[in-house]
Amino acid sequence: MTNGQTGHLTIAAVGRLKRREWQVAQEDYLARLGRYTDVFLVEVKDAVGRGFPDAVAMQREGESLLKATADGQRRILLSADGRAITSKQLARFMQEQIEVFGRIAFLIGGPLGFAPEVEAAADERLSLSRMTFPHDLARIMLLEQVYRGFTILRGEPYHK
Repeated sequence: MTNGQTGHLTIAAVGRLKRREWQVAQEDYLARLGRYTDVFLVEVKDAVGRGFPDAVAMQREGESLLKATADGQRRILLSADGRAITSKQLARFMQEQIEVFGRIAFLIGGPLGFAPEVEAAADERLSLSRMTFPHDLARIMLLEQVYRGFTILRGEPYHK
C-alpha cells in the first residue's frame, strides 16, 4: 500500500444504526477513513421481526448482503467464531488483501447471523472478540479497528 489513498473498502451491514451517538461515531470514523481509502457503507434492510419466519428473514438479509458486495470484492465476514487477530495483524491483513484484491468488504450480519449462502461466499472470517456485542456496537468497533489499522500502516501515533 502506498502513502496515497488506496484500495476500496466496503462495510456491508444489516440494518441502520438507531441511536444518535452511534450514528455520530460512525460518521466520524467514515470521515477519518476517507483519508486512507475509498470507503463505502452499505446498510441492507433488516428482515427480522417483520413478519417473516427466521429462516426467510436471514435469507433475505443474506441476498441483500451478497448483492451489495457482488462487484468482485473479497468478502470478510465478522463472526464470533471467526479468526481472532490483533490490531496490528488486522492492519497487515487489510494491507495484503487490498494489495492483492483491491476491493475488500467487511460484512456484519443481523441478529440471526449469516445465511448459509453468505457463509459459503465468504473468503475470510474474522472475529472482533469471542464475546457477543450488539450489532450497532460491533459496527463502530469494526470502523475503529479499520481506522486504527490504517494509522498503524502509516506509522501514525493514534494506535499507541
